[in-house]
Amino acid sequence: GDDIDVKTGKLEMQWPDAENEESVRQMEGIACDLESPGLQAIVDATTEVKGEAKPYAITGSLPLVRKMQKEGFDIQITGYGESKAYHADNEYAYLSSMQKAFQILLRIISISDKQ
Repeated sequence: GDDIDVKTGKLEMQWPDAENEESVRQMEGIACDLESPGLQAIVDATTEVKGEAKPYAITGSLPLVRKMQKEGFDIQITGYGESKAYHADNEYAYLSSMQKAFQILLRIISISDKQ
């Protein structure tokens, strides 16, 4: 809005442990394997419980996750809260969403156990 004081400039950032390449690599982003059994289990379970699944990708990184993927883990990241509330000042989730999430997670385990 008009009440915001916008300033432009240059921001310099420095990694706290830049000399240690392994430290920097721990925050490397990932791309989930779209052909993986894990993703298919998530999509199938979500569709069974919610009636549809709409996978999407966002940017970001989680410490050590890329390293686990490189070691052969089928890495999938999922959430069933309200995306508009993620990392908000007053982050929240509905109990009904968490109940469905629990049903989905149980179904993912069941599907994965059969593979």
